[in-house]
Amino acid sequence: MAVKPINFSQLFVTQSLKKQKKMGKKLRDGFSFADLGEFVPVKRDPNHLMDEVRSILIPELLPERTQRMSQSTFSFFRGTAELMEFDLANQKNSPIHAVICGDAHVGNFGFFGSPERHLLFDLNDFDEADINPFEWDIKRLAVSTLLAGQEHDFESAKLTELLTGLGQTYRESLNAMFERTALNRFYPVNNVETVLDTIPAKEWHTNKLHKFLEKAGKRDSEQVVRKFTITDSQGNIAFKENAPRTRHVTDNVTNHLKKYLERYRQTLQPDVSLMLSQYQVTDIVRHSVGVGSFGSLCYLLLLTGTDDSHLVLQIKEALPHRQLADQLDDQNAQFEQNEGKRIVDCQKILQSATDPFLGYFATATKSFYVRQFRDMKASIDLSALDWDQFEAYAKTCAWVLGISHAQSPTSGLILGYVGHSSHFDDAIAKWSADYTQQVQDDYAAFKQYRLN
Repeated sequence: MAVKPINFSQLFVTQSLKKQKKMGKKLRDGFSFADLGEFVPVKRDPNHLMDEVRSILIPELLPERTQRMSQSTFSFFRGTAELMEFDLANQKNSPIHAVICGDAHVGNFGFFGSPERHLLFDLNDFDEADINPFEWDIKRLAVSTLLAGQEHDFESAKLTELLTGLGQTYRESLNAMFERTALNRFYPVNNVETVLDTIPAKEWHTNKLHKFLEKAGKRDSEQVVRKFTITDSQGNIAFKENAPRTRHVTDNVTNHLKKYLERYRQTLQPDVSLMLSQYQVTDIVRHSVGVGSFGSLCYLLLLTGTDDSHLVLQIKEALPHRQLADQLDDQNAQFEQNEGKRIVDCQKILQSATDPFLGYFATATKSFYVRQFRDMKASIDLSALDWDQFEAYAKTCAWVLGISHAQSPTSGLILGYVGHSSHFDDAIAKWSADYTQQVQDDYAAFKQYRLN
């Protein structure tokens, strides 16, 4: 089912910032903070919705996907964005739409390298990105923070206070962004030095984190080649196999790779496309990653340059967007021609800097996006954080989320709506705490259905 590309023009706002803020504040009359904080349970079968997703995944990878999702409630939550999307679509929602991540849980933030080779901290997953009510991102971040905190046995009272702190930090971030001009808001740089300054506990700050960042800075294509490939006696390099997660396959993508890479290069800036002309394909392997996307088509592509250096790209299936819940009752999730373009466009809007190799292509039946693999990319190990570090990290994610949302022309309306009111913070905390029980119930239903 081919559809039109995402229509960003629906976000265009011509009113002055002063008028936008006034309009946003006025919207509280029609969508109050009490409405924002009320979770309305939705009648649906969670396993049916999950099966809709499973139906378009690789069958041999489903057992490992199930195993990954069954590790904890938080792992389950990470792997089931479709459930919360369904529920959010059936809540009372604000009329303020923006370009949102769609899956802004606390594990979907991390470090990566800018085109200038600086280490940044930002959102790093955009498979569910789209134009939707702005609060969806904040609620997903808050719910995930509570689940992750419960998994690590942090005190309930502290977690409750942290949930309100996330709303407050998001508001403060938006207000700080609007102290800048529109052009300066367009050029945020979430550099690591800024992030470091927000994290307490000096010993951990100076030792563990710096060692972690030093390791992240060394992650590049050559490191991937050393870890993921083997060289035979003739000097030929190939990816190691680890079936079923990693294996060489013969399918539509591998058989017509040259054609699809040409389509991909047409979506890149001319200088990047020209640079890629210096590389030849050495090997390609199907390599599944993550939790929610585990089981979708995903490949590692090894390219070798004329100087014998290497570049490793990840080709990842852009799964059909599953927000429109009413469609799931009568048909499976279907192919949409522009899913890869949706993900790439939204990522470029939301991230402070974007991988220059980020692009996309489509086959006759599927859509894909392409990016560098492990290029200075790393995520914080949440299990290694003490309470002070966890609290600071979660608030840093909320701050980054405010920066990302400030890129939408409607962000002035958001600013007026959230204002300086702690009632917004309380509403986010209340909804998220109530929704956590829904996640627990879904997790129990999943385990009974899949594991018994």
